[in-house]
Amino acid sequence: MGVTLEAVDAYCKEYGIFKSTFFTAVYAYLMAKYTGEVLALDKVGATDDFFEMGGTSLMVTRVIIEADKKGYHIAYGDIFSNPTARELAKTINANDSQKQNANQEDGAKGEIEGYDYEDINNLLKANTLEAFLNGESRQVGRALVTGATGYLGIHVLKTLIEREDVPEIWCMVRAENKDKAERRLKGLLFYYFGKNYKELFGSRLHVVVGDVTAPISLPLQGGAGRGLDTVFNCAAVVKHYSSGTEIEDVNIGGAENCINFCKQTGARLIHVSTYSTAGLSVDGVPGDDCMLTERKLYYGQFIENRYVHSKFISERKVLEAIASGTLDGKIMRVGNLAPRSADGEFQINFQTNSAMGRVRLYKMLGCYPYEQTETPVEFSPIDEVADAIVRLAETPRECCLFHPFNNHSVFLGDVLAELKTLGDAPRQVENTDFALAIEQAKEDPSKDGVLQSMVAYQDMAHGRQTRQIETSNAYTNQVLYRLGFRWSPTSWDYVRQFLKAIDGLGYFD
Repeated sequence: MGVTLEAVDAYCKEYGIFKSTFFTAVYAYLMAKYTGEVLALDKVGATDDFFEMGGTSLMVTRVIIEADKKGYHIAYGDIFSNPTARELAKTINANDSQKQNANQEDGAKGEIEGYDYEDINNLLKANTLEAFLNGESRQVGRALVTGATGYLGIHVLKTLIEREDVPEIWCMVRAENKDKAERRLKGLLFYYFGKNYKELFGSRLHVVVGDVTAPISLPLQGGAGRGLDTVFNCAAVVKHYSSGTEIEDVNIGGAENCINFCKQTGARLIHVSTYSTAGLSVDGVPGDDCMLTERKLYYGQFIENRYVHSKFISERKVLEAIASGTLDGKIMRVGNLAPRSADGEFQINFQTNSAMGRVRLYKMLGCYPYEQTETPVEFSPIDEVADAIVRLAETPRECCLFHPFNNHSVFLGDVLAELKTLGDAPRQVENTDFALAIEQAKEDPSKDGVLQSMVAYQDMAHGRQTRQIETSNAYTNQVLYRLGFRWSPTSWDYVRQFLKAIDGLGYFD
């Protein structure tokens, strides 16, 4: 079917056909055709689910590339939200009609804009340095860590273990049984720290088999949760797109279960979030002077994907409970979780780090645009993040939201220049040359895995102009200084060390 957008447009004008209906039919046919080619299937129906037919996130990248060659522009998240050819066709038709991103339309957008933020805004107004100076600090006490086997969770656990004033720690681990849960936790403790702390298990350190997607209960003497002081919710799904409900189940449902558990037990909730909730400015809204601070939640920002949306909603639920007086809690918006400052140890699943995905892309292409040279890059050493979170957990109740991320940034161009230690560093080029390099890479399906880090975040606002909203952590740093903490400057020895480490694991192959 040799159909182009121009031909369809001309045909509809000549014969007076209702273009939106015709477009949808044509798009459905083409989307089924492209997905069939990618999945190597002879026939794909208009209502067949891409993922149920065996589609993967990597295959989504190839569908977008193939459709883009024919002039049909699809955002990465569109396929996850609209997994059938017919649904996807309707989305493309809506985008061509200058409608808003399907992920932000109707229910999702109304869920954000239609909420009354007055109580939360009033709560955040009191989140000040004066509140810290005049308030009463509290100890962590007996603690529960959810997501204890994750990169941040296990470093929070290590920080708590090293604190003599934390008498007992419970770790929630997903496993078939307690024995497997303990083995998994001990194995990860040994991997990251060279010690499994087996002498602490059963006395100071306890493993609980569980999942934040279900109601939380602990087998404590005197009733579930009695005597527990602080819950660190480090459990999260950090991938930005999913074909199922995993993101919402863990990030939103998990937060709700932690909130309910803390309400029942009186424990303080330390909920880990992300500064990605800063969102985007689209077509100048919010304005250039807008910035996410520790005293802001919603200010009209564009919440561009399901991960960011889920973290935003979970933040709102925590702050709503705090504002109502039923929860003692704090939110910790973390940044780019990077290798430890102590020894450069990185997370096991370092492939999921989005910042490193961009570095990997530029290395593969061998070039990057001049305009990206001075893009600031922030590396927050994971051991320092964990230390900061535990310290901030002890601040007065009125201090309810912090930004524990490194305030020392470096230029992306300088990071890329350090790739010379691994061979050739990517060169700076004009935008036209970079675009040509991208198009050449798209012709090679073996490069889809690297291109995914770019494809997944392009055109999220469907043709509208976007700008990443900046984030400030000035208030958090002032509190941390007074707690005897400061972030390590990002040294080039540090950058070279972890670049060499992940290269040794085949990351740049």
